[in-house]
Amino acid sequence: MTSSPQRSGTAGTGGADGRTVGAPAVSSPGPAVWAWLVGIGLTGAVLGYLGKVRCRFGGAWLDGSQYPALCYSDVFALYYRDELDAGTVPYVDKPVEYPVLTGVLMHLLARAVSWLPDPLARGYGYFDATAAVMGVCLVVTVVCTGWLVGRGGVVPARRPFDLRAALFAGVFVALVPAAVLTFAINWDLLAVALAVGGLACYARNRLWAAGALIGLAVAAKFYPFLFFGPLFVFMVRDLVRDGAGRDAVVRFATPLAGALLAWGAVNLPVYLASPEGWVEFFTFSRERGADWGSVYYVLGAFDLFPYADLDRVNLVGTGTLLLACVGIALLILFAPGRPPVEQLLFLVVAAFLVTNKVWSPQFVLWLLPLAMLAWPRRRALQPVAVALVGIWQLAEIGYIVGIWHYLWFYQNPDAGVGIGLTAYAVVTFGRLVSLLGVCAVVAVDSAMTGVSELDN
Repeated sequence: MTSSPQRSGTAGTGGADGRTVGAPAVSSPGPAVWAWLVGIGLTGAVLGYLGKVRCRFGGAWLDGSQYPALCYSDVFALYYRDELDAGTVPYVDKPVEYPVLTGVLMHLLARAVSWLPDPLARGYGYFDATAAVMGVCLVVTVVCTGWLVGRGGVVPARRPFDLRAALFAGVFVALVPAAVLTFAINWDLLAVALAVGGLACYARNRLWAAGALIGLAVAAKFYPFLFFGPLFVFMVRDLVRDGAGRDAVVRFATPLAGALLAWGAVNLPVYLASPEGWVEFFTFSRERGADWGSVYYVLGAFDLFPYADLDRVNLVGTGTLLLACVGIALLILFAPGRPPVEQLLFLVVAAFLVTNKVWSPQFVLWLLPLAMLAWPRRRALQPVAVALVGIWQLAEIGYIVGIWHYLWFYQNPDAGVGIGLTAYAVVTFGRLVSLLGVCAVVAVDSAMTGVSELDN
């Protein structure tokens, strides 16, 4: 949650983030702030791990009770499915559906526990090692998000560092129930930490490092590549509306070049070693049908949409995402003042999730830090934002519980357990509508930037 910074629209611009020449310095947080943020991140990691206790120590991954216990994790299941327990090298020996950096991490963690005495111990050890790495990623995410929010965003506010806002942001990212319940379901926090770290570097004008971190994030999960859409439109706005020069181009092109180089550096060796294995992620993404969490799956289950028609699903999903991106671009170009860049990043990632054919429960981790960075700058909108974000988080909890209970029912249709399709549709659309509500208030705040003096 950021306090209201003074954005450009005052004196001059310098690039896609709206940096102004001679912008006031922001006081740096002291050691105590970093300690608090680290502690919050570690607490979130511990709580997330404890949430998997019934699976990790109670046998729920083995006896089929993982869904009602709310402790399912891809990590344990894929350790065996992808034959990591047998020493298989992802991409080279067996294709996997994840981008390269995630596959590399999967392999390294599998090697790290290969010394354990039996396959089951190695599977549990593999989860423990993964949870430890995800815990580090959560700490990094909390620290970077807290620092960005405390200073007022990518462009700093004209005020001292806001300790309360920084700590609130850290608590939200690490300790809301949605974060705890989705911890270590998958490897998403690796990409989240790299992406938020890239934004922190961008805020400090370390453009090559920012691009490299975002490129590595794309190599872990593809969604951070969406960041470059708003950054490109901001560059266009600077050039067309504000008469900016070379610096505007540099602030877009340099991070993009850094991202391409970093992404290429980790992808090229895998591609050269096994082109077929490397391309599996892209093939799987294209050929995957409408799946859990997507509106297409729910509508199709009620015979309201031909969700088995893969071409139709891909066309509708891509088309609606493009329409949403056009709307976001128009918001950037025609807002009276330059909107905060982090608000547009939140909107484009949310648009991707809403229109995507897969919306896994852990994808909420992508949005939590961006939601704090996108917090409305206008005080009049902040009570509305509190209400809408609260509803959204309740809906996320409802969906997380709902998807596991629906899968419980789905796998045991005659046992009278879990929830049926109608209840699952309610929690699915509840999550979607509530997130759209948060997007609406963020979009209104972005559109009103520059209409009058921002609240300070």
